[in-house]
Amino acid sequence: MNGRIHAAATVIFVGALLSGCLPYLYHEREPALIEGIDIDQTLDVAEAELAEPDGFSVLTVWAIRDQVVTAEQARRISELYLGSIEAIDDDDVRARKFGVWHFTWAIANLYRFGDEDVRGELAYAHADAGLRVDRLDRSFAEEHVKGDEPYTGLAHAGGVAFAESHLVVPGNEDYLQSFAEYLEAERD
Repeated sequence: MNGRIHAAATVIFVGALLSGCLPYLYHEREPALIEGIDIDQTLDVAEAELAEPDGFSVLTVWAIRDQVVTAEQARRISELYLGSIEAIDDDDVRARKFGVWHFTWAIANLYRFGDEDVRGELAYAHADAGLRVDRLDRSFAEEHVKGDEPYTGLAHAGGVAFAESHLVVPGNEDYLQSFAEYLEAERD
C-alpha cells in the first residue's frame, strides 16, 4: 500500500476507533452519486486492493456503495466479496470488525439501490452479509446492513480522502483518472 493510500486508510481507521465512527454524521438517505464514475475501472482498483484482503482492502467497494451498478458489475462485486470475506473475517480483531462492517454495509447498500437484476446477482452476498454483521459487537453496523433506511454519503474526511484516492472518475481531478494511475501510485 503506498503512502497516500496508507494515510487515507489510517485516517479512516483512527477516526472510527476514536469516534465510534460517529454514526449520527451520515447526512443523506438517498444514494450519494458521483457523476462520471467509471465503475469498471474502480472495480479493477477494488480487485487489486483485495488481492491481499484485510480490514482496509474493502474500502474501495465501500466507497462505491451508493453508486448505480449493472448486473454484470454486481456479479463482479459479489465475487470479490465472496472471494475475500473469509480472510477479512479472520483478520485481527479491530481490522476484522472494521473490514466486515464496511464490506457488509457496501453489499447492503448496493443491494438496496439495485434493480431486480442487481439484487439477483448480490443475493447470496447480501444474505452472507446479514449473517456476518450479526456477529459484530456494533449495533450501528447491524443498522447499516439490516436497518430500514440506508446510510449513505462520505460524511467524514477519511472517507472522502480514501474515495478520492481509489475511485476512478475521468475528468474530475479530485479522483483517480484511470486504473493505470492507481497502479502507478502503488509503484511509488
